[in-house]
Amino acid sequence: MTDATMPVPTMPGASTVEEAWAKLPRYLDMIGGYDLWHVETLVRFDGSERAGARIIERITEKLAEHQIGHLPGRLPTDGNCPVLLYSKTNTDIGFLISLVHQLATQDVSDHTSPSVHQLNSLLKGHTALLRALRAKKD
Repeated sequence: MTDATMPVPTMPGASTVEEAWAKLPRYLDMIGGYDLWHVETLVRFDGSERAGARIIERITEKLAEHQIGHLPGRLPTDGNCPVLLYSKTNTDIGFLISLVHQLATQDVSDHTSPSVHQLNSLLKGHTALLRALRAKKD
């Protein structure tokens, strides 16, 4: 449900909705590649007031246009639902989320095996880093 008193989210330096959309990928990259927004926030960010089917479709297209993925994979129309936004071009966590999302939603193909190996390598590197940090702490 949309609250008329909710402030409209903005991007610093953007004077139009289009400029704000264009700056969103950089914002996500700057904060680690992902962020949690609510559908209502996305609706307001897009310059709309209600999360109808056409608005959600337009937001989905804008996210795709700017190489931003989202979980759940299909945006709900309930403004209170959280949505994890992630940069598909981010080389850190955003890339990892994108890879997991692809593997979870696509049918098995010739490209599946390399993606699984890539994910395994990334997870091993992450685990090794965590172990090294724990060992340093002790």
